[in-house]
Amino acid sequence: MELIFLFILIFFGSSIVSALFQAGGAGVKTVFEGGSFSDNYSNKLQFKVEKLPKDKDSIYESFGVFSKGNPAITLDHPAMMIFKLTDKKTGLPILSTFELTSEEDSRVFEHAVSLGDMQDKYWPDWARVSALIPESLIGPHKGTRTLELRCFLWYEHLKPEFEQGFLPEGASFKGAINVFKHEFNLKLDNAGYMELDDERLQVQIASIKLAISIAMADGSLDKSEGKEIKKWIKGILDSTIESQKNEIKETLNAALEDAYKSVKKQPINIQQTCNDIKGIGSSADKFDLIELCLDVMAADGEADKEELKQIEMISSLIGIDYDEISKMKDQRLIKLDPSSSSNSGLEEILDINPEWGNEQINKHILTQYGKWNGRLNSLSEGIERENAQKMLDLIAEARRKYS
Repeated sequence: MELIFLFILIFFGSSIVSALFQAGGAGVKTVFEGGSFSDNYSNKLQFKVEKLPKDKDSIYESFGVFSKGNPAITLDHPAMMIFKLTDKKTGLPILSTFELTSEEDSRVFEHAVSLGDMQDKYWPDWARVSALIPESLIGPHKGTRTLELRCFLWYEHLKPEFEQGFLPEGASFKGAINVFKHEFNLKLDNAGYMELDDERLQVQIASIKLAISIAMADGSLDKSEGKEIKKWIKGILDSTIESQKNEIKETLNAALEDAYKSVKKQPINIQQTCNDIKGIGSSADKFDLIELCLDVMAADGEADKEELKQIEMISSLIGIDYDEISKMKDQRLIKLDPSSSSNSGLEEILDINPEWGNEQINKHILTQYGKWNGRLNSLSEGIERENAQKMLDLIAEARRKYS
């Protein structure tokens, strides 16, 4: 069925998701550098998928993709692994709710791992090269499924572009090295895209209402905010099978029109809308909702105080940890102009709870300083570095306000 747009990459690797997938690449480099081909190692490349220990900071159950053996790279060009997933029974691709693990122009699962120069190198022991988060995956059907992992080994400068999980007809295989396959079972809890999921559709209707509320928080619907909502709807429709596309299109477009008409008469009842969906849909659906609201908030280039307050309220009402939302929000703020916010908006920008005592607030401000100062030092000249500095300026104002 339709695909949910969920947040991906948290800024500068602070996200568990980002760290989980980036760790594969780092591990690859370490093991390869430690290996040697002097012994003419010739074991065939193997794969396995195993559940990873639960990270106390992560809300996700995750599985590692491990590799061992000889990929048989003979040229000294940088190489890469491109991982794809298909449902074995139907032959249909698996979708991803993370952009980090999606094809460039679709939501079909793809994780590309750069390996560097691999000439005459190998894995002497099992090394994690990728990861899977079941809650972020959508197959044609839910339940325990047999999946096929395909690893395309390719020279990086000739990386191919996949379309809906497969190489298009007539695609060039220049740069191809080998293709490896591995079958394994994985439980997929999200409703499949071949199945009509009424609960998910209900959450998506609520998402549109709440996004309109965010957009109208400053009294008007900016053209860029409307485009962001329409883009979100289009993304859902692009990943919907033809037999369901018209029904879902009509439903979501009607929700958009109704929400816009309603909010001009009176504000949307955020609490009631959130209560209606709190107990239904997956956490992926809820993160997708927050992702849309954040994108709408950021669409006009400013972080409005009332918009930020509403997003915090929504995340609390639907049961999403605001600490996770704060990381998602940071990704937007680094691209905006936080200097437009007044002192009265410091609390929303810096995630300060006004009910805290001064000691707790100052401890939080110190944490914020460490986070943004570290980011500033990691950025090159440009808008993101300027905005990181502006965040530090706001933190300085907050310190004066609460000292």
